[in-house]
Amino acid sequence: MAIITENINSNPMQQLILADGYETQTVSTPKEKVLIDFCPCDYECEYVNNVFADPLSTEDYKNDKSSFLIALSSDTATLEINIVKDGVPFIVNDNLYGEYFPKGSFTNTENQINYVGFIADWKKIIDTLGTGKYYFEFKETVFNRDFITKTYDFRLSAFSDINANKTIRFRFIQNGLIEDGIDYSGLNWSTELRIKGKLRYTAPTLTVDNYQTSTRKVTQIQDKSIKNFEVETYLIPDSIGDLFTENGVIANNVFITTYDLFAYKKLIDFNVLFTEISDFKGNYNVNSKGSFTFALQERTQDTVKRNV
Repeated sequence: MAIITENINSNPMQQLILADGYETQTVSTPKEKVLIDFCPCDYECEYVNNVFADPLSTEDYKNDKSSFLIALSSDTATLEINIVKDGVPFIVNDNLYGEYFPKGSFTNTENQINYVGFIADWKKIIDTLGTGKYYFEFKETVFNRDFITKTYDFRLSAFSDINANKTIRFRFIQNGLIEDGIDYSGLNWSTELRIKGKLRYTAPTLTVDNYQTSTRKVTQIQDKSIKNFEVETYLIPDSIGDLFTENGVIANNVFITTYDLFAYKKLIDFNVLFTEISDFKGNYNVNSKGSFTFALQERTQDTVKRNV
């Protein structure tokens, strides 16, 4: 009679070593910006984005915000955000300087799991750190490598009608997915941008629906009037221009606020839609900035007269 003894292998060989292939996470490291040994500041004025806040008021009209939504490159990546003033960094890891959304805050879709968000509240910043020149620094760490990006400079000043004169504030509200870009699904994400520029009223669009009676009298059925506008920006860098042409013009909602002491009519959070990028002035010999002209319409087109 044979005796069979079963011995258990306490250190089995991993089968994945012999496998033809197995699944693993694909990671794309952030793209590093190409640096050149040339400073255009010798030829053109440095671009600084003006932002305002009022230490004595909480009115939205007088207090700006700046939003950042960053998609990290992997599940293991981390992001450090700093507000930098006069070379001194102030780390962002709570709501002291605005609204901070750490990784894992957004869960509407799988794309959003590795998103980090921050809405800088210039009212909180002026109350805490004061006026001055700022920029934001984002340090993403992937596989023990640091990838650092910086924003353009912001000049924070106390709000006054004179300081804000000849500026326009845009507020872009985003939902949905931008192909090969950010997934805003369900976020209702707000991005504010203040630029120097001029808003002009153009002729309204008049839609007429009439009929002619047997006596050849023209009688109104329904008429509609639509407000039209044109915005011309001052010279802006490509980082600002891209916010308009690759993000703002396709936003779900766009609200504009005008700060013009001699405007025909002031607009505060007025809902508009972009209908055309009608002009671009740039490609200068010694200036890397450009100017855009946008055609806009009122989004709520309810100036209608009916006869029924």
